[in-house]
Amino acid sequence: MIPVPFLFHLYETMQHLRGEEASLLVVTTILLVHVIIVGILSRSIKFLYILLVNLVTIIISVLLGVGFITAPNPSWFNPFGMELVIVFTGILLWIGHLIVRVISNMVYRKKITLDQ
Repeated sequence: MIPVPFLFHLYETMQHLRGEEASLLVVTTILLVHVIIVGILSRSIKFLYILLVNLVTIIISVLLGVGFITAPNPSWFNPFGMELVIVFTGILLWIGHLIVRVISNMVYRKKITLDQ
């Protein structure tokens, strides 16, 4: 239940406020590793629980974003606004978790079938 959408946008805005360029390679690598690890670990968890945990994570991320993220300029999160951008990021991460989960289940089932 790490609020990754919040952390992603917080990092991005803090880097811009400091006058530094946000390194997308580092952030993308961390997000990719997070999606892969969570997708593999959630292989045996019921879909409903995964959905509920991701919804709670998105809600927490939005609440933290409202409290802690200050956009560097008024057009930073345009045209959707900060809350919708954080929700969209959370949904993309959730879809990534589900894709890795499906692939992990396919590999795991194939391995069991080959071992027998």
